[in-house]
Amino acid sequence: MNILGVIPSRMESKRLPGKPLKDINGKSMIQRVYEAAIKCKKINDLIIATPNKEIFDHVKGFKGDVIKTSDKPINGTERVYEAYKKIDKKYDYIINIQGDEPFIKLKQIEDLIEICKEPNGICTLIKEEKFSSELNKNSVMKVVKNINNEALYFSRSLIPYGNTRSYNRHICIYSYKPSILKKIVHLQPTPHEISESLEQLRWLENGFKIKLNSTDYDSFSIDTKNDLEKARNLNL
Repeated sequence: MNILGVIPSRMESKRLPGKPLKDINGKSMIQRVYEAAIKCKKINDLIIATPNKEIFDHVKGFKGDVIKTSDKPINGTERVYEAYKKIDKKYDYIINIQGDEPFIKLKQIEDLIEICKEPNGICTLIKEEKFSSELNKNSVMKVVKNINNEALYFSRSLIPYGNTRSYNRHICIYSYKPSILKKIVHLQPTPHEISESLEQLRWLENGFKIKLNSTDYDSFSIDTKNDLEKARNLNL
């Protein structure tokens, strides 16, 4: 398999402006993501895609591969696709690695690649968890699935309703077949997507299937100042 890994990154975060360049114990957030992802030898090429000169210059400074995108993409998926189009090379699969998860594990990427060949064309990860106050936060995405390990619905609410022993937390890393990625970036926003503010619901509402694989590792997305302080207090 020939795989492209793309890390979309931008400065204009509403809750934590400039977060890709925030320092976490001597390294920027985006550098930590890049250095974690590049450990995966199953990824043939890894690039950071950004519209911002500050990020572009910073990545060049630590000798990472980076592509300048336009300001037009309104989400990470569109930025991934624009970066892919700028590369004169064919890939079997494209992996979208979140630029605000500096502690992503190699095994998480490998768990995703494990199911890339599934015919669905879109794949992502889940982690089974018992109920907790953390899981109940609307910043944590939950998933319900069918018996074929395909996503039925994503929500910020605790789903499914009722007395259940465990829930599926969504781990926000995706793989796409290039042909499928080309289709989903041209879809229009849908009602459930707008209601939940979750882009992947746009794909489900348009009939695309999303294959799920389980991972043993949690994710830690840095979205606020509190998240950043928590990250800095970790023993790295």
